[in-house]
Amino acid sequence: MKVKKFRRTLASVSVLTISGAILAGCGTGTPSSNSSSSSSSSAGSNQTGNSASTTSTGSNKGTLKIIMWVNPPAVAAIQKIDAEFTKKYGVQVDLQTTANRTTNYAAAEQTAVQAGSADIMAIEPVQPLPQKVNSNTLSQEQEWAINKVFMPLNNQPWVSKFNQADLAAAAYNGQDYGLVTGVYQTGVFYNKAMFKKYNLQVPTTYNQLIQISKTLKSHGVTPAWDGLGGGVIQWLQFIMYPLMMDELAPQLNGASADQALASGRIKWTDATMLKVFQREQQYASNYLEPNYAGQDWQQMPGAFAAGKSAMLFDGSWDVASVLKANPNIQVGYFPFPGSNTASNNKSVLNADLTWVVLNSSKHKTLAEEWLNFFASKPIYSQYVQMTGISPSENGTFTSATQQIMGKWFGTGRLIQQSANFLIPSGPYYLQPTNFWATQLKMTQGGMTPAQLAQDYQTSQNQALK
Repeated sequence: MKVKKFRRTLASVSVLTISGAILAGCGTGTPSSNSSSSSSSSAGSNQTGNSASTTSTGSNKGTLKIIMWVNPPAVAAIQKIDAEFTKKYGVQVDLQTTANRTTNYAAAEQTAVQAGSADIMAIEPVQPLPQKVNSNTLSQEQEWAINKVFMPLNNQPWVSKFNQADLAAAAYNGQDYGLVTGVYQTGVFYNKAMFKKYNLQVPTTYNQLIQISKTLKSHGVTPAWDGLGGGVIQWLQFIMYPLMMDELAPQLNGASADQALASGRIKWTDATMLKVFQREQQYASNYLEPNYAGQDWQQMPGAFAAGKSAMLFDGSWDVASVLKANPNIQVGYFPFPGSNTASNNKSVLNADLTWVVLNSSKHKTLAEEWLNFFASKPIYSQYVQMTGISPSENGTFTSATQQIMGKWFGTGRLIQQSANFLIPSGPYYLQPTNFWATQLKMTQGGMTPAQLAQDYQTSQNQALK
């Protein structure tokens, strides 16, 4: 798609509490690449409208089609919401889900946009735009936002209920294009019983993390689980990002690590970055589960819930799956301590699943009604409870995930990697697939941290030209 016009509209923010961010998409897939569920309905004649329905176009009858990637707790929540929407409005909802966010779902999105075959679509937030905006650096979803593929939602009745910083993550040129459903954190979930058994304290520094990992390993316990099998080698980010962000924090003085790398202020070959890669290799090669590169990411929550490891490197989106697999497990949480200065160590934040309405939708009125229904307090509360997401909607919400994470819930530091140093069609080692494949090779001993850093910097130099 040709990009017609570019304008950078958001300044980056490096530390925040429940505010907009962008990171690689999350979710736990299923073996099937494509599935769907539909709510049975009666005729659409008993549908009631809201103020939005008088300002949009499209039929208020028929079947509303929604597409989203597979994240079991989120899918279960949306299926329940769809059933309640059907019961209230008499409208059938066809929910199509596709596993593997970065490949299969991206293809499903492309089909929906080109064929006009969906009404509501889940995307990742589109902001911030890259420092250099062109067709090589933009994601598919960013191009669509720029080219007005999505319907503006500024006048929808639910907009005022939401944190405006979060909604800004899905805005462009003053238009709100998405309902950002919330924010997730990534860090370390731990089995409280195992920690108690071996007299372990929650680590606040990297050296302490290494020490408890050594203790666990000495007792024949796998310290941590981070399954990369099934197409998610990018989940090395659960280790690499906090190591990088926490180590760089003092010299960045509040600026974002991604922009510092993209601008050349920080080089991949700097001593700090070499330390990051050395520690990443140290941890992955010594303390992750056997064959971590081949362990199916879909099985991560279940493996941890079954006691196969004392810690789980993951996002808060998987807590619901852990508790479903083992309702009796006692889980705690702490940010991955990426440095030896405790005050610098933060969780990583992810603004996540965002709903957009396609301009090609044949049922815009129904789509608006569904979004307003989703944003209503009882329904959104249900979504928060089932997914464990940190809410973007203003108000008080509770969930089991919130109780487990305690003071860390909804707080942390964002990294805008897909906006800056990862470039979809850029220099070789900065293309997302190559970036993570090379990093996996390093953690497995196929190259040294210094060689990895040099490869990254070579591509970064090309991007800076």
